[in-house]
Amino acid sequence: MRWLIASLLLVISPGAFGQSSSALINEALDKQVKLNIANQTIPQAIQKIADETGVRIDVAPRVYDLLPWGEQTTINAKIENQTLRGALAAITRKLGLTFELKDEAVELQPLPALGRLGRRATVDELGVLDLLSRTPLGPQNDRPTLKQLLAAVDSKLEAAKSAFAIENRTDNADRQIPVARNATLLDALEAIPQNTDATWYPWGSTLVVQPKADHYRDQLAKTITLRFNGVDISQVLSELSVRAGVPFVIEPGAVQRIPQDARIVKLTLDAAAIQQALENIAGFTGLAWSVSDKGVYIWNPSTASNTTREPSVGLLTLDNGVQVVLRESQVPPDLREYIRHKTEQQFEKMRVQMKEEGFKPTSQPTTKPASRPSEDL
Repeated sequence: MRWLIASLLLVISPGAFGQSSSALINEALDKQVKLNIANQTIPQAIQKIADETGVRIDVAPRVYDLLPWGEQTTINAKIENQTLRGALAAITRKLGLTFELKDEAVELQPLPALGRLGRRATVDELGVLDLLSRTPLGPQNDRPTLKQLLAAVDSKLEAAKSAFAIENRTDNADRQIPVARNATLLDALEAIPQNTDATWYPWGSTLVVQPKADHYRDQLAKTITLRFNGVDISQVLSELSVRAGVPFVIEPGAVQRIPQDARIVKLTLDAAAIQQALENIAGFTGLAWSVSDKGVYIWNPSTASNTTREPSVGLLTLDNGVQVVLRESQVPPDLREYIRHKTEQQFEKMRVQMKEEGFKPTSQPTTKPASRPSEDL
């Protein structure tokens, strides 16, 4: 049977409580509720809760992308004699989610480990996150080494007869990790990315622990289908960061030093890796990028606004759909004049179309220079 207890994002309805505020949200969360949600999709359950409690419910955009069946994930929950806060904690925990009180809303968010997964979770992967969140780590010193911590978590998983086991891909076995004495297994594991250059996430039947930089590279290898048609470079980079689930750190002033005509991006990605998109952007704009344990760092090698770059000829689409930026120096001499010729043909067609549409330019066409086969473009 395909159903899961689903997670929700709640925002106080102004109609029910007047002006929204964190105080009013807290008040609503501490009220007892009685709900019976039987095999309903998340949108249906949202409407039901709104109707019965006067609370508006939204779902954060990333949540659907991480649930096994997206919006079709269904809810089975019977809530009696507990507060809305407690009900939300129980419901969200089953899907590897959490919620955070903000000024105007209680925002549902994926647990960091679920967000790092970078794809739809399986039911088993959500199940192990639930197990980790409700299982105490137990007595231990408050600064175990990474090796000791992972061994303790592995032992708890084995005692719970879980199919999951730790897979450690790091070399920091002796690095000490501060862990609270009342920590759950989830808390203990989350102390790793908070205090080291490693991270973790569920995968298949393992809990993978690996260097952050390696994880970010894996995320950048994900393929996406996306089209940017005249979009500002800052917006493009922001979208790619969200799609990859990797923080992008941009050098101050890097975008401002890009020539104005290169800041608007036209790029089609058809099942292309995110790293290929970054390479294409680097070719167009002159930006450079690298991966570290902090994420993707993007900088502009130019030291001044008038620094010149080798111009690009255009995009070459390979047979696998990947688009590669071509610089002048990459084009063989025997093809340069042909590319120039075909480009002029396209310009002439555009001039004919311009006349047919009655468009009257305010400037005259430039004089066409005499072509020589050996000339650069």
